[in-house]
Amino acid sequence: MRHKRLIWQLYPSQLLITIIALLVAAGYGAYSLRAFQLAQTGAGLEARARLTQENVLALVARNDLRALQGFCTTAGKNSGTRLTVTSPDGTVLADSDEDPARMENHGDRPEILAALAGRPTPSLRFSHTLQENMMYVATPLIQDGKTKGVLRTALPVTFINNALREIFLKIAWGCLIVALIVAMVAWFISQRISRPLEEMRLGAERFANGAFTNKLREEGAEEVVSLARAMNAMADQLDARIKTIARQHSQLQAVFSSMVEGVITVDIDERILDINQAGANLLNIPPEKLRGKNALVAIRNLPLQHFISQTLASATPIEGEIDLTDRGGQEKYFYAHGTRFQDASDMTSGAIIVINDVTNLRRLENMRRDFVANVSHELKTPITSIEGFAETLLDGALESPEDARRFVEIIAKQSKRLHAIIEDLLALSRLEQDKEQSELILAGEKIINPLRRSIENCGLKAAEKKISIELTAEDGLTARLNSPLLEQAVTNLIVNAIKYSDEGGRVLVRAGERPEETIAIEVQDFGTGVAPQHLPRLFERFYRSDAARNRKLGGTGLGLAIVKHIVQAHGGEVGVTSEAGKGTTFTILLHKEKHHENTNKT
Repeated sequence: MRHKRLIWQLYPSQLLITIIALLVAAGYGAYSLRAFQLAQTGAGLEARARLTQENVLALVARNDLRALQGFCTTAGKNSGTRLTVTSPDGTVLADSDEDPARMENHGDRPEILAALAGRPTPSLRFSHTLQENMMYVATPLIQDGKTKGVLRTALPVTFINNALREIFLKIAWGCLIVALIVAMVAWFISQRISRPLEEMRLGAERFANGAFTNKLREEGAEEVVSLARAMNAMADQLDARIKTIARQHSQLQAVFSSMVEGVITVDIDERILDINQAGANLLNIPPEKLRGKNALVAIRNLPLQHFISQTLASATPIEGEIDLTDRGGQEKYFYAHGTRFQDASDMTSGAIIVINDVTNLRRLENMRRDFVANVSHELKTPITSIEGFAETLLDGALESPEDARRFVEIIAKQSKRLHAIIEDLLALSRLEQDKEQSELILAGEKIINPLRRSIENCGLKAAEKKISIELTAEDGLTARLNSPLLEQAVTNLIVNAIKYSDEGGRVLVRAGERPEETIAIEVQDFGTGVAPQHLPRLFERFYRSDAARNRKLGGTGLGLAIVKHIVQAHGGEVGVTSEAGKGTTFTILLHKEKHHENTNKT
């Protein structure tokens, strides 16, 4: 609904009341003036009739109609009045303006009837004879108590109407002038009344927009001053409270935004009111796509929606773990803490959910369990073999030199395997400690040197399977590295390639420059390859893509884990690509020190 301004409610009403009053006064005055004028005219006509009454009565009494006609004509002309004489029965005896013989009987005229009744009354009507409005007044002609006739005087009212028209026109102009004056006065008064209220409105709008410094002027009527004073006091209070709220909101928002935990607030209908950036990152959904939407529709996770429902229904805080698969298909684990909050009337108005990403902790816990299980399994096998064959020897196998020698060789082999596992575990431990304590010493050295030594270290194993190892590397390619550790990493990769290569195959070792100031060391075999599902976990400790075949080929299951830690200690990266039945390629990326173009092939 559209509301009118106060001035347009005051001003038109005041102007309308004034105009109505003027119209009523002018109308009443015009009516009274016309009535007065007609009354005066009627009285004048009656006076004229009485002045000529005696002469007319004498002529009527003598029945001298010719003399009567002459008198009426002369007297009517001199006085500007129409004179008409009738007999008691209404027959026209004489008329100052018309021939009596041609005039109809006037016995039914109102003024004639009133005169015969002894009550002379003015009558105003249209004269068909003269074709104009006339006022008639008739008086009886009485002689010796008998009515001899009726004398009627008449005047046209045209001059009255003309006079009244002039007067009415002057009255109309006067009313118009008065109306204009009243309109200006009413406008001024309306402005005086509405201006303070308009200033109050503008001031209230400024206050609503937060401009509390521009106070209202405290002037005018007492009521207006009191209202302005109250609104200024209200503005001061609002300013102080809004600043306090803004400061608190800024503090809360800073805390809200800086929290590493995800924070989600929902209303009673489980619509998301707000979420911090950490929460949006954890859910992998932009914040603007979450706010205002139902939690189930926006996040599409039943466990989280159930947790929100439980939080809203519980009077005490609740906790629990939530499994969530994000839109990228990656499974995540969250530990959630939920508390509902209430409004001023102690009614539940929503809840706050704090979530922590425990995916890495869960993965580390799983890795720890797998590591313990794998270590136990890997250590159990050689220990069981050693224990079993030692007991066999003690039970009498020592009596047979051949059996004793074979059992002792097995015990020695398993002892070496156990020693290799322990050495690899110690090597991993040292690498982790050096990385944490930043004690690994790196020096600029040609890449080709540790590569050649690694190939020499694996020469015997390669010869056993008739496998050729080819090296392609730039002779002057230099990087900051720890030569013994890099040699160990490349040796582990070459040994791994030899294990999974067919007899008579070949292994390629390459080193070259890559974009972004990096050096790539690749070890490629053409053996059985690795299935895609095993590639992400290939560098985990004791992880075996084909456990039975791996143990048959030997090894501790820690070689690739050692490679990963050595490369990370150098600040580089290690990756693997493989295709089943076509071979596997391991790639080490290191930061290079300088660039040379000479190439050496072995």
